[in-house]
Formats: sequence, C-alpha cells, structure tokens
Amino acid sequence: MGILWLLGAHRSAVLFVLLIAALGLTVWEAREQKFDRRMTLWWASVVGMTHVLGYLALRAWVANRERRS
Repeated sequence: MGILWLLGAHRSAVLFVLLIAALGLTVWEAREQKFDRRMTLWWASVVGMTHVLGYLALRAWVANRERRS
C-alpha cells in the first residue's frame, strides 16, 4: 500500500481492490512457480509497496527465468 499512500490515493476503493487483485495474482504466480514461502512473501511485499509495477516486475522476472530454462 506504499505507493497508494504516497500518491494520496489510499482512500480510493477502486485502487484498493486493484491492489488486492495484484496481491492475489502474485500469490497465484508464486504457487505456480513453486516458490518457497520466503520468496512468496518477498514478492507479495514488493507488490504491496509498488502496486502494479511490482506485479509487472514479477511477471518479467518469471518470463526471463522461463526463457532461460
């Protein structure tokens, strides 16, 4: 919720719902990638602080990791 607080948008219900959706997608992606609990919590905290930008970083990191495998 960090970036929402900085932007003064922490009272917006729509942005809060989008944050919850991004966190849910982060946990879902972490389960699919079989991350351990520590890495899942790390990514969830990144997404919680940066909102959609953190989720996009996760997707880019996973895509790069899958491409190298």
